[in-house]
Amino acid sequence: MTPYDKITYVRTTTSREAQKIEFDLPRDMTIHEYKRICKRLALALGYSSNSVVENFGKDVDKGNPEQIKLLFD
Repeated sequence: MTPYDKITYVRTTTSREAQKIEFDLPRDMTIHEYKRICKRLALALGYSSNSVVENFGKDVDKGNPEQIKLLFD
C-alpha cells in the first residue's frame, strides 16, 4: 500500500503542451489542501489565474501568525 494517492491528467491530443501532469497526494490531506492542489492543476493546464480564482475562490492563508510577523517586520 502506498502512502500517497495520485491525481493524473493525460492529454489525449498531440500538442507541444504538457502531455501528462501527475500529483502525489498524502492521504491525510484536508479539503483545503486538496482544493489548493486542484487549483495548481488548473493553473498548470493553462487556465488563467483570474479564471481559477473566479471558479475556486481565493485561498485562505492559515499560516503561523508569528512567522508572518517575522516576514513583514
